[in-house]
Amino acid sequence: MSDISIATLLFRHNSGVISSIITLFMIYFMLPSVSYGYGFHDALTYGNTLNVISVRSAALVGIRVFGSDGASAVFLNPASLSNVNSFNITASTSLIAWSENVVDSTDIAQRTGTGLGSLTGAVAYRAETDLVIGAGVTKVSDHQYEGVHYLPYDPSHPGIDIVEILKSKGGLWEALGGAAYSISDNLTAGVSAGLRFGEVNYDYIYDEKFTPEIDSTSSWSWDLSEACYHVGFLLTDDELGAGMCYTSGSSDHYYSRISIAGRARAEHIGNTVMGFEGEIVDPFGNNFFNGKLSIETPIRQNINIFTGVGFNEGENMNRVGLAFSIGGDYRVGRMRVEFAVANSGRSRKSTSFPDEYSDYVDDSSTQFCIGLQYTI
Repeated sequence: MSDISIATLLFRHNSGVISSIITLFMIYFMLPSVSYGYGFHDALTYGNTLNVISVRSAALVGIRVFGSDGASAVFLNPASLSNVNSFNITASTSLIAWSENVVDSTDIAQRTGTGLGSLTGAVAYRAETDLVIGAGVTKVSDHQYEGVHYLPYDPSHPGIDIVEILKSKGGLWEALGGAAYSISDNLTAGVSAGLRFGEVNYDYIYDEKFTPEIDSTSSWSWDLSEACYHVGFLLTDDELGAGMCYTSGSSDHYYSRISIAGRARAEHIGNTVMGFEGEIVDPFGNNFFNGKLSIETPIRQNINIFTGVGFNEGENMNRVGLAFSIGGDYRVGRMRVEFAVANSGRSRKSTSFPDEYSDYVDDSSTQFCIGLQYTI
């Protein structure tokens, strides 16, 4: 084959890769932000479960069963610790941009904010041929919210006479130790356990122009310190994989969840891996169902691109919530840099502040994630 022919093939290959990446970004920005979490009701109840504990999981629309191939698996599916060859240390974080849109027939009230999302640190090493152990600390839920609510004292007269403000901060963390054991060449089981802990603080202000004597400020908080655990299994070979994992809940503040997933490698399209995952949140209770589809594509020996799309169920749904993510990783020697952008959404039939009228409320959150792994 001539040098010109080789160059032409390389150009076509690279053009295809570039076109694919551009297409993924176009799809991301065209998808509607029908949203999930980071609203008034979430701040006061179960908060917002962080699906970006692992940057790989964030890039694959929050999958849990195959959401990590390093030490952070201790927080998702501990059976995936078996992917650690000798030693792995992981650190990651994310920035959240959230919005709450209260929609009625004549107006839209929008509240927005930014803040720290996830924060994860974990380490794992292979203690024996069939045994990998790991430990770490991560943030698993977030209650941050700041909303200002304006109301007229008499709706027939213009002007703002009542101001309500709610601010909340805090969330839940997990400190865990765990292990994965290879039962056979294809079957692995894992378990992790430890402490789920945290504190959430609230400040509420009510200010009425015409009756200042009944203006009020209120502050309250709650804290949690409970045992928690994760259990998981993987059945995999070079082409196919399946697995499940379970996360325990905490009364009134964190839902339990069970996830079941499968994936397949398509060698004929560049070893692209396609996967699906079904997740039941609060099984035997509310039974909210989340569905997730994901794609992993190696575009170079040291570069991978990830993307995913999913849907979410929740309380008082106005329409099904959507989720979308994109990300990738780049390996240099023993270091791996990971990045992801993950958007999730919910629209619900309810209001925000108790006296505020609305047809429905859309909440949105986008997380910008970055992580670093060192692997031996």
